[in-house]
Amino acid sequence: MNIAVTTIRNYSRSVREEAEGRGRALSLPFVPREGTLEDMAARCHKEGFLIYGKKQPSFWTGGEEYRFHLGTAVLRCEQMRRGHEDRLCRLLPEGTVSVLDATFGQGGDSTVLSWFLGDRGQVTSLEKSISLYEIGRAGISSFTDKKEESLTAALRRIRLLHEDFRHFLENAEPKSYDVIYFDTMFRSPVKREVNRMEGFRKAASYDRLDEGILTLALHIAGKRIIVKERPFSPLFQNHLFSSVHSHKGQSTAYGVIDI
Repeated sequence: MNIAVTTIRNYSRSVREEAEGRGRALSLPFVPREGTLEDMAARCHKEGFLIYGKKQPSFWTGGEEYRFHLGTAVLRCEQMRRGHEDRLCRLLPEGTVSVLDATFGQGGDSTVLSWFLGDRGQVTSLEKSISLYEIGRAGISSFTDKKEESLTAALRRIRLLHEDFRHFLENAEPKSYDVIYFDTMFRSPVKREVNRMEGFRKAASYDRLDEGILTLALHIAGKRIIVKERPFSPLFQNHLFSSVHSHKGQSTAYGVIDI
């Protein structure tokens, strides 16, 4: 996606300096804020902008804007704090201390996994989309939940990398993570959330899982591979899967490959 960096309309010198600095760090051009984003996109031939201001950056494309938010992660962590099991975390083998989340996305699953592992564990997350990487990087480093310090601590423990999962797995050390988790974008969204999710969906990477990727992951995972997909996904028919965990009424399922 051909994007650039800019600022909010009324920006300070420090905001512009931050935007220019992040542009250099991400190898993205800086475009001064002049007129509407639609006009800027047309004039500069850009598909979207990372926008910096006093708060966390946002990503704009085609009239839609995406900001970092934890979605259901807050509720899931609260439910676990009250003693309830989480559908994903319950699949982590006993003794798990390192998890590779190969598809960070909005960061909800990484946050929940980090909260569950606590100080004893480490979640490393990968994000191919430069827009989602930057929104996530700023979010996990600055988002604060004043009511629940453990959630803030879980965010800070996440190690987020701007990486393509295929390239990363091809170069990772064998058995370097206990668990590898995949949650690639669905071609058809589970529930169409107009406006709130369209900016995210346009920025996301749609790389698909296949047997080649799973075979790579088998060499890197020490205990288990977990894949989130639609219950009817043909991927789960692959002979590598040991089991598939789904519940009636749920729109997603988890496939497990035991090492």
